[in-house]
Amino acid sequence: MVIERNHQAFKVLYQRYEISIYNFILRYIGNRELSQDLLQETFTRIWCAAHSFNAAKGNFKGWLFTIALNIIRSEMSKKRYGYTYLDINEISGSERKLVQPTHEQPDKKVEHLELEDKIQQALLKLQPFLREVIILKHFQQLKFREIAQITNTPVGTLKSRFHRAVGLLKEHLMQVKNDYAAS
Repeated sequence: MVIERNHQAFKVLYQRYEISIYNFILRYIGNRELSQDLLQETFTRIWCAAHSFNAAKGNFKGWLFTIALNIIRSEMSKKRYGYTYLDINEISGSERKLVQPTHEQPDKKVEHLELEDKIQQALLKLQPFLREVIILKHFQQLKFREIAQITNTPVGTLKSRFHRAVGLLKEHLMQVKNDYAAS
């Protein structure tokens, strides 16, 4: 058990959640180096605060994402970092697997990477509270009640934000499509 400072249990925990937490952070802030730092900070905080987990307040996965989200919000509020665009071409092969594994034909893979790049650009244009609900709901496949526990936001508000964010993403992606067609 991690609560009892069991290193093996913590190693298993890290291996189980490393990719999903990293993807969450990377999609949220769009900065590879900072995402790696915040991933390590998240697991350091998990190690130190394992005793504070309370199953009555929610599930363990939600608790992990709450810690990651709080670290992201705290770091981004320091204004040392701006929200920057992550160019999909800057991601090495092994990191691309963390973002989205694909086993497609080369031409389909290129199309997929281009689409992923456009989606990332559109995500980074959203306000943080809209971006987090999209990432948690769509990419992490959490339920609204789990997101509510993580963000301390009512389910109805989250649903409203989700639908608003989806609409804005569609607008951003349509603008990209129209710009591409015009050129």
